[in-house]
Amino acid sequence: MILKELNNIYLNNISYLKNNIVIRIILYFSFACLFFYFMQTYSPLGINWTSYHYERVVNSIRNIFENPQLTLFGYTSWSDVIDVSNSIENNIGKIYIVPIITYVFPAILYKIFGNFEFLNYGSLIDYIFISFTGILISEIGILLISVRNNIDSIFYGIIIFLLFLTSPWTYRMMLAPWYEVGFLGIYICSIYFFIKNKINIGLIFLFISLSIHYIWGFLIFSFLILTFLINIIYKNIFKNNLGYSYLPNGLQNREGFIKYSLVCLSSFILHFIRAAGVRLIGINSLNSGVLNRIGIDNVNNIHHGGLLGSLQFLGGNRYSLCLNNNMEKTYIMENYIKVFNCSLSISTMAIFALLSIFGLFFLLKVNVKTKSILQPIVWSFLFFSFIFQQSFAAHLQGHSYVFGFLFAVGFTFLIKYLSEILKLSQISEKIILLPLISGVIINSIRVCYLTGING
Repeated sequence: MILKELNNIYLNNISYLKNNIVIRIILYFSFACLFFYFMQTYSPLGINWTSYHYERVVNSIRNIFENPQLTLFGYTSWSDVIDVSNSIENNIGKIYIVPIITYVFPAILYKIFGNFEFLNYGSLIDYIFISFTGILISEIGILLISVRNNIDSIFYGIIIFLLFLTSPWTYRMMLAPWYEVGFLGIYICSIYFFIKNKINIGLIFLFISLSIHYIWGFLIFSFLILTFLINIIYKNIFKNNLGYSYLPNGLQNREGFIKYSLVCLSSFILHFIRAAGVRLIGINSLNSGVLNRIGIDNVNNIHHGGLLGSLQFLGGNRYSLCLNNNMEKTYIMENYIKVFNCSLSISTMAIFALLSIFGLFFLLKVNVKTKSILQPIVWSFLFFSFIFQQSFAAHLQGHSYVFGFLFAVGFTFLIKYLSEILKLSQISEKIILLPLISGVIINSIRVCYLTGING
């Protein structure tokens, strides 16, 4: 009886939070700063850039200005400037080339300041961008999971934000950001503008995000074409074009399908035009081919661990880190304990990840409106990890960053969905979920601690 009265009071006092987005943003940034300080203080690797990533950024910026042949085609290189120059001028050796797009802004700053001192704050800028991505994910997430009131929007918004920010998939990108950081952040922006019915702005942000990482453009385009072909095959079953339902509102027609598809395809085509141009001027690229990244180029591809190897990202870190993480020869029992508990932490993270995947499937089933937001990126991530097995096994630290978004939304919806099935009161629901979410976050931080110097 008392609990029922308290619950009524709780429901009757939510009107003063009609504009609680300001409160959510303040809380988001407060938790982000707290996590920033905590990880810098207690994590073995802190949150600053690794030395090899810093070197890559410096080389990329220098190559933009000192090797204009690459810049002309929208590329730069992580390799040393002298090596790149020798390769271009004398056709000696091979160089690893990367898209220039994420290095344009640092290059402008270098031109303004004349030195690389500003890169000392590079990790802070990345952390702000990742936090901003987390905020957008949280705001979109509370719309996807259909929160009931303003209090719930704060409660679940913070949960989504913390699950994303503290996950090992996100933490590794603070140490050495990959192109997925820029892609996901801008891609989430495009989703936000589509939700706000700003179609043209959404398409612009979509193009920018896919230009950062053309593979995602190819995957999303493949998904759209696949749904279109399925609709043709089963035209007697589907009354409307199935492919249109996976497009953002305002684009769910033939014209919208063409616009969205062209944006996805254009990033892929532009990449190959630029790559062809680089080959024409005689630059030998060190970048791996498609078959190598799939893992079936030859039997000596030691980084291909099969499908299970590509799915090891689910644990947040590799089990091999448990065997190589400061093993001491003197205390054998302590080593066994260390390996055992390290393995338990990663296994627990894998279980949480699998639960979040179930949560995503439930969300897509319960709320059909989420299809246009989640289905393309979920299918693309699934295709990426299942087909490019060697790439995911060797570079799980970068590709798996996108899973942080899916994990945060999927796991949050799962716990909310279960609380509704159990018909918990809103007060009981939050009392139960607080220790549960705290346990998940603590386990995530523990797995973050295990991260190696190379991710």
